[in-house]
Amino acid sequence: MRDTSAIEKEQRRRYPGITVRREDEAVVVRIPARFRRRNGRQMILLNSEEPIEPKREREANQTLVEAIAKAYRWQEQIESGEYVGAEDLAQDIGVDRTYVARMLRLTSLAPDIVEAIIRGDEPEGISLEKLRKGLPVGWKEQRKVWRRPPASPDFT
Repeated sequence: MRDTSAIEKEQRRRYPGITVRREDEAVVVRIPARFRRRNGRQMILLNSEEPIEPKREREANQTLVEAIAKAYRWQEQIESGEYVGAEDLAQDIGVDRTYVARMLRLTSLAPDIVEAIIRGDEPEGISLEKLRKGLPVGWKEQRKVWRRPPASPDFT
């Protein structure tokens, strides 16, 4: 039998957390990982500090980015007097007033959370549906819900 300790040591260094063992006739490979839903797709994330594959740039969740942009555009249209209010806007674009009101809540998102969404680094578990239905008003509460430290002492 060959001495494989040098190979095993190198594998532990390159792939932390991964173990390989023999059980009778089978080879058992254990890869610590976690599952996460992103942009409606299930992803497998490895639980290691060093990525096994080269890290790719994260893409922004386009659904969230577009919804936030739409909310800010609608808010500007209302504030500029183009529309009297959410009901007038909703009637003009052919949607329900409550939909417009829920979307307008996105304009109260903490700036650091908005920036993270645009960068593609949004908090885990965040989705348009969750934001429209249960968005806390205060930025501190939003950060607690989405587990983000404040960007600076000025944003409270």
